[in-house]
Amino acid sequence: MRERHYLEAVPAYYATTADGRTVPFIVSLLLYDTDKKPRITPAVEKSIDRTIEITGREGLATAIISDSDSFPNTARRYLERAMAINGAIVLFRCQSPETAERLMQYLNMTYQLTLVREEGGGNTGKDGSDLH
Repeated sequence: MRERHYLEAVPAYYATTADGRTVPFIVSLLLYDTDKKPRITPAVEKSIDRTIEITGREGLATAIISDSDSFPNTARRYLERAMAINGAIVLFRCQSPETAERLMQYLNMTYQLTLVREEGGGNTGKDGSDLH
């Protein structure tokens, strides 16, 4: 019998512009429950909770990125708007793993990305849990 490994949390990053504006974000897949309502996995919930705890930000701006989206424009628009909102975190919900990967590649080329983590705490949170 194969042992299954589940992701406990997805990484959260800060996107920072050349002029120093920044906003934390999380990239996840857009999933639906049996009633066809969008749902957030426990790993994404944990990441949102940890990002709130670490950053003190509590506003969640959700951006749905479809496979056919002109996502460079969409992603930039959501991040730029969120940077102007005090306390915002952006949750990108991508239609496919390929779109999530392309989005991360674009964000990495366009912004300075750094992992959201405790100050001086390496990769673990206050309670010792892994942040990514």
